[in-house]
Amino acid sequence: MPKLITAADLRQLAGTGKQVTVPAGSVLTPSALDMAKEEGIALIWEPAGRQAAAKPAGKPVCAPPAAKPPTETVPAADIPVIVRKVLDQVLKPACADPRVTLVKGGSITLEPFAQAPPGQDIRLRDVITAREANLCAGFMAFDRSRLPWRLTYDEVDYVVEGTFTVQAAGNIYTLAAGDVLYIPKGSEVVFASPDRARVFYVTYPANWADLAD
Repeated sequence: MPKLITAADLRQLAGTGKQVTVPAGSVLTPSALDMAKEEGIALIWEPAGRQAAAKPAGKPVCAPPAAKPPTETVPAADIPVIVRKVLDQVLKPACADPRVTLVKGGSITLEPFAQAPPGQDIRLRDVITAREANLCAGFMAFDRSRLPWRLTYDEVDYVVEGTFTVQAAGNIYTLAAGDVLYIPKGSEVVFASPDRARVFYVTYPANWADLAD
C-alpha cells in the first residue's frame, strides 16, 4: 500500500530545509503538493527498489541527479482507499466532542494580538474554540489601526460598534454597527478602522490559528 504524505508530514520531513526526498511509492496529498509549491520545497522522488549508495571513506561523493517522479505510482485498486484517507483528513472535525457553551460577556477581556504589525493597537480574544466547537467565535478591537492578513479559513464579521473597513477582492468595504461581512478562505485582506471598532467574528474551522501557510 502506498504511503500517504500529508502537508503536515511534508513539513516535518522538510524541517528547516528546502529539499525533501520522497520515499518510493509514496503519494502526496493535494495540500502537500500545494505547500511544496508555495514554500519552494524541492521534491526528490526516490526510485523504487533503489537504496542510497554508501559513501566511500575519505572520498567526497557528489549527490546523484534528482530522479523524476515515477510514471506508474498508484495501483488502480488503491485509489479509492487513498481518496478516502484524503477526504477523512480534509473533513475531519476540529472538535471531537462539540457541546453547548455559554460565555458571559462580562468575562471577556481582549488581549493584544501578537501578530499585529508594530505600532498597531489591535486586541483579540477567541471565546469559542476547537475545545468546544467545530467553528470559532470571538471579538477583535481596532484603535486607528490596520492589519494585512491572509485567510486560510472562512470568516464572518459582525460590527458591534465603530467603523470597520475591510479591503478584499479589489474592493474596500466600510462597515458600521450592525453590518455583517462574509470573507471566503484564501482571501488577501486588510482589516482596519479609521477610529475605533469592535467586531464579533466567526471562523470555520475552529482551529484557524493552526492553518497558517
